[in-house]
Amino acid sequence: MKLIQFSELINVLPFLNQSFDVKRDNWKTEDQKELVNNIFGDKNEITLNRYDLINSSWNLREFIIKTLMWGYPTKGRGNNINTLLVEENFKNLETTLKDYIEKEITIERFIEDTERIQGLGLSTMSKFAYFLKTRINGKSAIILDQQIIDTIKKQKFDELNNLKNINYSNSLKNYFKYLDLMHNLSNELKVQIDQLEYFIFIFGKGISELKGEMYYDFK
Repeated sequence: MKLIQFSELINVLPFLNQSFDVKRDNWKTEDQKELVNNIFGDKNEITLNRYDLINSSWNLREFIIKTLMWGYPTKGRGNNINTLLVEENFKNLETTLKDYIEKEITIERFIEDTERIQGLGLSTMSKFAYFLKTRINGKSAIILDQQIIDTIKKQKFDELNNLKNINYSNSLKNYFKYLDLMHNLSNELKVQIDQLEYFIFIFGKGISELKGEMYYDFK
């Protein structure tokens, strides 16, 4: 399939509205407990969307927690989130991200920071950089997570096949190649790059090519 087939759909996707429901019970933690409680207030469940996160960067500590909640509503698998919430790691992350807020960094710096902070991986770091409107070697950051990687690996969309050998272990080294490709595609399709990333995330697993003769009269 070609992404250009879906350009009209991509161009109307409300990416800023993409939201996840987060339950307090999944975020019971001693590390950063006060921040978590401030975000929930008197609620047992909250809803966070992309717009909320973009507008939260003025309070970087809360932004970090909200971004983790949005990306991992059930707190994720394994211990990475808990590791990031430990004060030493959390402070390290906060200090690092101060230089990312609407700033330009190099891909070398991005890779180094991602590898340096305990509990941090590309999926999470690309979310931070995206919502903080960071530019990497002149390209605005976008999200690259396992679901998008899985779609690329399955070679569902012809335009993404230059990245067909990507996997999570080599994705950090291929992140700028992904950025460059996605920016070029968004320009070619005349869509926002956020919409393109959102389309691949939402439809990548649940869409397939039509094959054979059409036997159903849609009229």
